[in-house]
Amino acid sequence: MNLRPTSIARAARRKPGRRAGGPARRPALLLAVAAAGGLMVNVLTVNEPAAQAEPQLESVSVAEQLGLTAEQVPGADSAATAVDSLGALAASRSERQAVQDAAAQAQAAADQAELDRRAAEEAARKAAEEEARRAAEEAARKAAEEEAARAAEAQAAAARPGRGSSAPAAPAGSYKEYAMSKVGSAGEFGCLERLWGKESGWNPNAQNPSSTAYGIAQFLDSTWAGTGIAKTSDGYRQIDAGLIYIENRFGSPCGAWNHSQAKGWY
Repeated sequence: MNLRPTSIARAARRKPGRRAGGPARRPALLLAVAAAGGLMVNVLTVNEPAAQAEPQLESVSVAEQLGLTAEQVPGADSAATAVDSLGALAASRSERQAVQDAAAQAQAAADQAELDRRAAEEAARKAAEEEARRAAEEAARKAAEEEAARAAEAQAAAARPGRGSSAPAAPAGSYKEYAMSKVGSAGEFGCLERLWGKESGWNPNAQNPSSTAYGIAQFLDSTWAGTGIAKTSDGYRQIDAGLIYIENRFGSPCGAWNHSQAKGWY
């Protein structure tokens, strides 16, 4: 019987120049040899005419031809283990990524909550400041209205017959002479002369540039109302109002002068 190697058998031969496979490639080599042997069994027959020597191929796996089960295939367990390990590794990475994403989202939410809290506090602070400003403006407005009402009432009262202090119909002499006649004491007038000389130089038109202080006595707008005499440019009426204020507050011109010396104002 003449045996003719087929192309498959020739392919099983190792080609010149190729390095022999190491231990890691041995299972592949064994499977290739087994496949070549199986094909040779199919193409070679004994005691049959040459015309019938054509191979009749069947679909048989190499593992079946070798009589190997899935458990006996070299590397099958290790390959399955490797696949399982890769799957576990991928799952572990996915879980870690999910934990990291959740932590990042939680941190972002905490940061946003802190920003919202600070914004709310700032808005509340500004609202409180605005409310306080409006309250102060409203209080100042009411105080000005009340002061204006008292001044108007005092002016109206002074204009009524028999009410309030009246200025002389034709005052005689200077403002100092008029004040002296009202005080009646040289000692008290000396204190008054020094007091109003310091305040205004006895000028009924003196105006403090940094306040509403005006006239001989340098009264503020709020001070006039307490005298019952409306603010005026008449020097004699200013003297009347000044003496009323000094008597009610300090008892005498010397008392007012002593206070001015000690405090810088009266």
